[in-house]
Amino acid sequence: MGRKFNSSESQEKSIESVIIPKLNVNYFSINCGKFDRKYFPNTLHGIGKTIKGFFESKKIINQIKPDIIVSFGGYVSVPVIINGWLNHIPSITHEQTSTNSLTTKINSFFVTKVALSFDNPKQLTNLPKNKSVITGNLLRYELFTQTIKIPSISKTSRPIIYITAGNQGSHSINLVLKKLIPSLSKFTIIHQTGELDFNNFKKLTTKYTNYYPFPYIETKYMGWIFQNALLIISRSGANTSQEIAAFSKNSVLIPLPKSQQNEQLLNAVWVENLLPKQTVIIEQPQLNSKTLFSAINTLSELKADYKTIKNISNLKLLQLIYEVI
Repeated sequence: MGRKFNSSESQEKSIESVIIPKLNVNYFSINCGKFDRKYFPNTLHGIGKTIKGFFESKKIINQIKPDIIVSFGGYVSVPVIINGWLNHIPSITHEQTSTNSLTTKINSFFVTKVALSFDNPKQLTNLPKNKSVITGNLLRYELFTQTIKIPSISKTSRPIIYITAGNQGSHSINLVLKKLIPSLSKFTIIHQTGELDFNNFKKLTTKYTNYYPFPYIETKYMGWIFQNALLIISRSGANTSQEIAAFSKNSVLIPLPKSQQNEQLLNAVWVENLLPKQTVIIEQPQLNSKTLFSAINTLSELKADYKTIKNISNLKLLQLIYEVI
């Protein structure tokens, strides 16, 4: 169960509503409002959607009769978790970041357990101690088990740079990278642009044979990318940060400045503490072609340690699910 659209104000389909059905998993869309602490009119506008989402989730729960509900923190999960509590269904909410979102705070009153990705004492003080369990993040098993090369990439003799900013991409990072492509001829560049910028960047492939843009890269190819990339340039979401750490990868991390409670900067600092010589953090105001090019040069000359810190997916959350059931 999840979002139908990318946001409460958008009419663009969410990436999960497109990807999950392809995995032969039933996906139920809920059009739910969001509590916007930065712009209260958005909250008012979403009240009707939130009420509607509550009854939509109630109907779905009554239909599928789940044994357990596991939430990953999106605002859509609140009506689902509350309906599960009303129906005496055990539940877990998983906070993937190093700070507690409002969703997690609300869900913590109704769930059986709160799973946390990071061992952050400040998080624990604001959550029920008897419910909180540190599990870390589930890591995609394909990263460790699959080495399927992207068919359209022909030349990989040059070191690989992988650029991503999440499923939707980042227009600001894309614009900076666009200026640098002519200077990165000694690399193979794999760039997840997001849907909005893809067509503009696709045109560059006729000029630069070492450049490979994609609107979205399927999970089955990510193992090959992570195992072969010399350098990863990315936002510092919780999942990407933990995957970079697991593979001990050289990385340039550009935290999303508008992230809740500055969580992406905290994630980036967490990676830097684990891999101090292999991590460069560039905050958004300092991001330009000069700072990014300097970081790329510095890290590309570094001999990375390709041993993984964790050689299998983190299964603690799955273990907790079985315990709760």
